[in-house]
Amino acid sequence: MAVGAHASESSHDYGSSYISPGYEEDAGGQATPRPASPAVATLPGNYEYGVNAIATDPTTGHGLTEELDARYVVEASNRFMPGEVFKILWSEPLGAGGRTENMSVWGERSHLGQKFYIGFRRFIVVANDEGHCTCVPILTYERRACTKRGVKPQKHGIVCQVGSRPRAIEGEPKLGFRPVRMALDYPSEKLAPESRVNYSKLVTVEHNVKVYFIGRIVREDFEEVVSQAVDSCWQGKKRQSENRSSRHGR
Repeated sequence: MAVGAHASESSHDYGSSYISPGYEEDAGGQATPRPASPAVATLPGNYEYGVNAIATDPTTGHGLTEELDARYVVEASNRFMPGEVFKILWSEPLGAGGRTENMSVWGERSHLGQKFYIGFRRFIVVANDEGHCTCVPILTYERRACTKRGVKPQKHGIVCQVGSRPRAIEGEPKLGFRPVRMALDYPSEKLAPESRVNYSKLVTVEHNVKVYFIGRIVREDFEEVVSQAVDSCWQGKKRQSENRSSRHGR
């Protein structure tokens, strides 16, 4: 199945990221001061269009706004080409067991008894469509890579900067896919050695949210690894409903 066919099957995954009062940083980047004039972040949910777009937190229906670096803008749909990598302000509910995803969280919010994290997350575009794109996330799992409990190593692969050598961290199991290289557009952006791509976690991102494009996966790596890894993980998913009568032995 071609990668592009996954877009209609994927659903929003309310991932994570983080913000600080006067700086932005992520697991692989450096702290950079924000400009004096703020922009308003958009999160997955119901949108109000315009320069200061406001999104609704999907877990509460409560509007959320955060100051963003002015480099975060609403881009044209043709900017979301497969292989491109961008950062976005993202939210993730806090489950009963605590943090379930890597987030390098800076912000935590609570509304109507529901706690959730807010921060920045990086995504690789794997397919583009009208009004939205399908992506897979780059994660460090709290700098523990695939040694973190509950993470499925066979669904992951290393991503490293062009010119850097990919390396597993101590105690990390063998990953399912070979490393890929990412060309970064800005010296201030860095990839942590623990950066991993979760090829099984397809996420839909609308084109009307503010994003910051930071680079792209080397073309041959995207074609030979990323596309095939996404397809492989997709083929391994259970996509057929189970007949209730057969499930109960009738």
